[in-house]
Amino acid sequence: MTNFIRLLKLCRPHYKAMLLGTFLATLTVLANVGLLAISGWFLASMAAAGIAGVQMNYFTPAGTIRFLAIVRTASRYGERLVTHNATFLLLSEIRVNMFATLSKLNNVDLAMSRSADLVNRLQNDVDALDKFYLNILLPMLVALLSIPIIMVFMAAYNANVALICFTGILLIGVVLPALLSAKLNKNSHKETQLSAQLRAELSDTLTGLRELSIYQAGGDQISKCDDLNEQYNQQLYSRHKALANSDGLSLLVVQLAMLGAIVTIVPLVYSGAMVNVELAMLSLFVLASFESVLLLPNAFIELPNVLKAAERLFTLQDKVSAQSNNHSALIDTQFDKNNTALTLNNISYKYDEHNALTDVSFMLKAQQKVAIVGRSGSGKTTLVNLLTGLWPLQQGSITLGDQNNSQELHSLSNDTRASFINILAQQHHIFDGTLSENLRYAAPSATKEEMLEAIKLAQLEPWFNDLQKGLKTRLGIGGRSVSQGQSRRIAIAQALLQNPAILVLDEPTEGLDNQSKQTVMNAIMQVMGNASVLTITHDPALLTQMNNVIWLEDGKVVAQGSHKELSSAYPDYVALTTRF
Repeated sequence: MTNFIRLLKLCRPHYKAMLLGTFLATLTVLANVGLLAISGWFLASMAAAGIAGVQMNYFTPAGTIRFLAIVRTASRYGERLVTHNATFLLLSEIRVNMFATLSKLNNVDLAMSRSADLVNRLQNDVDALDKFYLNILLPMLVALLSIPIIMVFMAAYNANVALICFTGILLIGVVLPALLSAKLNKNSHKETQLSAQLRAELSDTLTGLRELSIYQAGGDQISKCDDLNEQYNQQLYSRHKALANSDGLSLLVVQLAMLGAIVTIVPLVYSGAMVNVELAMLSLFVLASFESVLLLPNAFIELPNVLKAAERLFTLQDKVSAQSNNHSALIDTQFDKNNTALTLNNISYKYDEHNALTDVSFMLKAQQKVAIVGRSGSGKTTLVNLLTGLWPLQQGSITLGDQNNSQELHSLSNDTRASFINILAQQHHIFDGTLSENLRYAAPSATKEEMLEAIKLAQLEPWFNDLQKGLKTRLGIGGRSVSQGQSRRIAIAQALLQNPAILVLDEPTEGLDNQSKQTVMNAIMQVMGNASVLTITHDPALLTQMNNVIWLEDGKVVAQGSHKELSSAYPDYVALTTRF
């Protein structure tokens, strides 16, 4: 019920459109009920008048029927227009709310969440919530408004018929939906869970297609996807079967209620207590009255899925709220960028039972250049993720600061940490915008002159001079109009604009040809002159520029010293760094 109320609060900005849609939908139902009832009376009266050979005024009922038909058509059109517009407005509200929630999640929550799960929340869960107003809330409101009006008019003719009709409405609108909701409530979570697993496995299959082909494991992976797909389809089948059964039971209740009304009225007509033409009118009145609740079973079938989707999205929202409440505990402080040091003390990290890092300690002094060297799986990437705050710290401490002031890294706000530490990863994302827009992600207040200077220092000037639109050149989705080396140098230009105290480089020359590698190296040298540098690399050209090299193996520091010292003392180190 809490999630239902929170969904109602999301509807608040658009409540006028939703109330108008509810009014028009109710008017459509009432007009249809009145049209069918009056049509039944009119046809029966005309037949009775013809048999009796008497005249009757058919202009008034014919005009009423035409008026109700026009009202029904106009209100139906207006209801479709207004309710669907309200649905789109609510969907945009939910999507904006969801994206705002994700944008406020801290680095740890984003890094430790599986991307497929977040995508599933964005797509499946948000799409599920667009049914809330149109398929759930609207039928409930229409039933609450129209049923009392219908019952009052029906009871004015015959209370027993009204009671029979009301009993049928309760069965279709309350009892049957409650049974369906209880039955499907357990399956709704499993359906969403299987959908998320299936999306994740399909994503893994596509991204790992090359490796699956190499190791001839594609068949097993496809079989796994088939099994998940079969389970998911079984859940869908159960829900659709329940919906089909509810439609069948609803139709049976409607027919039985109409039959009960006829059985009740026939003796009254026979005894003369009721005019014979009212038999047709009340029978059709009962039949048409069920339009007010026929959508409720489907609404209650959809309700568990919508509430589960809302629960997952609100869980993220609550996490953000908790982080906001704890934001006062985070420190917004300023350090002297020229004297900022980074200290790691007894850092250990585990993946399940695997020790990725064990008692790693070292200091990155102000203006110092430190490299981390090690084979694949030695803990280099884990260490960088911990340093940048992307992963939670399990054991040990990381402090950032100068001689007069130092703070633990995890106690600093995201803004403070980001202003002092810049990450230059192997894969740098280029947004679908202009060159100036991409550069200003790092420094929103950067001037044109500052951007041009950064482009020059990042060795981008020859490429930039060939651009007809200069800084207004669009780089395309994912930077498809720039090469890998140019993308890396754009990242360096961003780092120059940000002027970080600490620059973290993750294999900055990996995957580049010799010419691009040399250009990127020259650009990195420009950044390194004013910042402390921590780089993961095996490139001897970069290692010779380092003040200190830390050699990691199996998550432990084997040795540290200058590149020259390690090369002369350890043959294994030479083999590791001369693979180029």
